[in-house]
Amino acid sequence: MSMERKNGFTLVELLITIVVVSILLAAAVPSFMQAIKNNRVTGQATSFVISSQMARNEAVKRGAGTTMCAANADMDACSGSNDWSTGWIVFSDLNRDGAVNTNTGTATSGTTCLDTEDCLLGTVNGPEKSTLIAGNSDIRFLPTGQTANGPLTFTLKANDCEHSQERNIVITRQGHTTVTAQACTP
Repeated sequence: MSMERKNGFTLVELLITIVVVSILLAAAVPSFMQAIKNNRVTGQATSFVISSQMARNEAVKRGAGTTMCAANADMDACSGSNDWSTGWIVFSDLNRDGAVNTNTGTATSGTTCLDTEDCLLGTVNGPEKSTLIAGNSDIRFLPTGQTANGPLTFTLKANDCEHSQERNIVITRQGHTTVTAQACTP
């Protein structure tokens, strides 16, 4: 009587494999979720920096001031708030009144924006699952590319912030931008 060996896994081998995979997943998933949150905050900071550089470049190109401000809920005017979480608006501000003039052209709608009139240059929705707070409700760029009200510091913080998921965005008086990651603050 010879015993034949069947190919395949025994129940014990299968259970041991499931336990090992479960332990590995339990260790890896939280780290992966933190990496996703960290990348989201980094992308949001980059979006803000791109908008501020666009506002600065437009000021130099047009030879006139531009403003980037915290937007109201309708994204059609400045909110006057230091909370930029709703989003922001970039517009040329030739008359220096700090307000978006809706009766002029908009670069975002494809109509012409004359260099001699105020113009809405762009709107950006605020960061998702994060807050963006600043000391000012607007950034005003001069035709030289410098800020009229700088230096300015913005704090971008992920909701349920852990580890280094907070970014300080600084716009210097010269209009240069730096972003630094830092540990979450309460």
